[in-house]
Amino acid sequence: MENFVIVSKSEKLESAEDVKTYLEKRGKCARILGSSSLVPLDQTIDLVIVLGGDGSVLQAAKRLAGRGIPILGVNFGTLGFLTEVEKPKIHQALDDILDGKYEVERRMALTVESDSAQEEHKALAINEVIVGKQDFGHMMTARIYVDDQLVDTYVADAVLVSTPTGSTAYNLSASGPILVPGMEALIITPICSHSLNKRSVVVSSESVIRVEIGKTKDYRLDEAGVISDGRKKWTVGTGESIYIKKAQDTFDMVRLGEVSFFDKMRSKLNRS
Repeated sequence: MENFVIVSKSEKLESAEDVKTYLEKRGKCARILGSSSLVPLDQTIDLVIVLGGDGSVLQAAKRLAGRGIPILGVNFGTLGFLTEVEKPKIHQALDDILDGKYEVERRMALTVESDSAQEEHKALAINEVIVGKQDFGHMMTARIYVDDQLVDTYVADAVLVSTPTGSTAYNLSASGPILVPGMEALIITPICSHSLNKRSVVVSSESVIRVEIGKTKDYRLDEAGVISDGRKKWTVGTGESIYIKKAQDTFDMVRLGEVSFFDKMRSKLNRS
């Protein structure tokens, strides 16, 4: 590896300068950018180092999906499931990378689009897609199909479709299962379902999931927002459908092997 980009917000500039200086002392090229959206895609870049939390890594993953440029996340946030290194160990991590002591883990993403076929009604998601009610205090009805077969009908606050990477995010809070990041599977999880027996369903990553908005009350139509990784994209209503499937583009994360996924899971989630 010769060419590095360090993504860092202004409040972490001192740490970014330290990383840049450390790499340059090893004869490498390094530059600092204030946002992953500024990372040039028409130039040769060997590694993008993200100083921040999971949100910063998510932004970089979306920017670099399909580009084959690996990402090293350095945790400056709270939880840091997507980050590989804690701040005090960054120099050792850089030494390991420059000495070739690392692996690149390829991870899947999602695409979501509506049946309107409008270009603005398409999005990429790294963690999850949520189809959720518009109004607080009302529920929505959603029929879930997998490869055109009806799975179930949920009367709930929302339906969440997660990648393995996103299984430790909102999916976990909604009592969904945790999947190892490298798995090829999708998780369908109802959020606050008005039922005693609705549970998550895990399906093949090759499946196409269709979420059809139903009608909870006879006198009003249901409305739902389509949310990709925490950002609302558009609104759908009764009779409309959302299609979610594995994206063609993947994103690459650097793995150093010092801490396993299960070690991280126990540490981050206070498990014994």
